[in-house]
Amino acid sequence: MKTLLQFFGVFLSTVFFLSIEINDKTIFNHIYSVISPTTRMAQKSTENFFDRSMNKTQHFSKKFFDNSVPKIKDSVKSKMSAASKNKDIKVFDDIRPEDRQELDALIKNHH
Repeated sequence: MKTLLQFFGVFLSTVFFLSIEINDKTIFNHIYSVISPTTRMAQKSTENFFDRSMNKTQHFSKKFFDNSVPKIKDSVKSKMSAASKNKDIKVFDDIRPEDRQELDALIKNHH
């Protein structure tokens, strides 16, 4: 609570100090007239920096995504490809009755 009151006191005293008039202008206006050219230049430099950064980021992002899309459509040309195999062929393994019973028991115990 003490810190809050100190902050509030410093804030009020600063506002009152900057509101004092000298030569029909407040102290704030005198300070502003001296500092404003520098702050305008700093603001313009900052805006230009962020504009250049955004443009570079957009350029690299576009380049990155353009390079991620293949230029050539991929197609299967090999006769050994799985896509060209006959899918109607079914492989049946010979399972002995004892093995089948063990597998059935495993499945029943699992559920």
